Amino acid sequence: MRIISRYVIRHFLPTFTLALVTFVGLYLIIDFFEKVDNMLEKHVSTLQIALYFLYKTPFIVTQGIPMAVLLGTLISLGILKRNRELIAFETAGVNPASYIMPIVSTALLLSLVHFGVGETLSRAMNQRAQRLWQQEVMQNQASVSYSHENVWYHGNGVIYQIRLYDRSNQTMQKVSLFYTDSQFKLTQRLDAKRFRWDKNRWIAEDGLILRFEGTKTTQEWFQQRELNLRETPRDFERLETIPEELGWLDLYKYSRKIRLEGYNSTPYEVELHMRMAFPLTTFVLALLGITIALRQGMHGGITLSVGIAMIVAFLYLTLLQLGSGMATAGILPPWIGVWAANVIFASLTGYLWMTKN
Repeated sequence: MRIISRYVIRHFLPTFTLALVTFVGLYLIIDFFEKVDNMLEKHVSTLQIALYFLYKTPFIVTQGIPMAVLLGTLISLGILKRNRELIAFETAGVNPASYIMPIVSTALLLSLVHFGVGETLSRAMNQRAQRLWQQEVMQNQASVSYSHENVWYHGNGVIYQIRLYDRSNQTMQKVSLFYTDSQFKLTQRLDAKRFRWDKNRWIAEDGLILRFEGTKTTQEWFQQRELNLRETPRDFERLETIPEELGWLDLYKYSRKIRLEGYNSTPYEVELHMRMAFPLTTFVLALLGITIALRQGMHGGITLSVGIAMIVAFLYLTLLQLGSGMATAGILPPWIGVWAANVIFASLTGYLWMTKN
């Protein structure tokens, strides 16, 4: 690495690190005071409280990286310009790429780190935090990730209507099965108070079977019956899958599969694009920060840089939330809604760079 590149990085990294630590610290403090009363009310131990916020830290770090990169870029280049060091570089015939590319390369690397950490450590730890919150604070109250109501599922030759599916203990409540022939004519109906998964098969409890043979209908009551069904708990879990629980590749396969099966895949497609668009924000905001810093006058200080960063971050998050919300509502295609913020800010960066004196 050339001397100038190392010099710029030595200015950028400390500022970036300080901004990231500040963001994470403020986030944790605010989150702590919002939730500590609920935790103390449920007599959650100090260790469990500490673990909860420790589990959330990787997620908070990934959320703070784009803002920290923007601040680090604005402040570090702003200081170099205010001290006339950038002018000295240009006077000496140094190519601007020599002091721009180190920040661009670092931002691109951080975007990849953001994506990687978000797909592994952050997601896993955040799930632990949510599970701890449910178990210790909500006192094991069922959450959406463990149960699902009013499920309709088209299986192999049978249609399921399930009043409540509980993934945690692999049971169904108030189940109706509709058996059809090759012409989709109803041949049999089974109603049961409860289904449970036991030794690789479904056991129906307290139910009634209705068989339709022409104009004749027969019925049979039962207390317990083993069922020969191809569907397993894994098939029903996917109906209640929360997008955040899946890795990117699994989410891609899952969204494609349910779209082909005729289910609404929009929330999953929005999350899929968000997984890629948000990490790339780090790179886009770094480019924008470089352009803004080089356009500032000699008197642009740290306060001005922080103010600009806050405004840019607010506008970006507003556009991102608006676009993703419109995509989730079906107003915009998922890829347009999610990527709109990055495209707009990248275009703004290009315009500012082209009009720079």
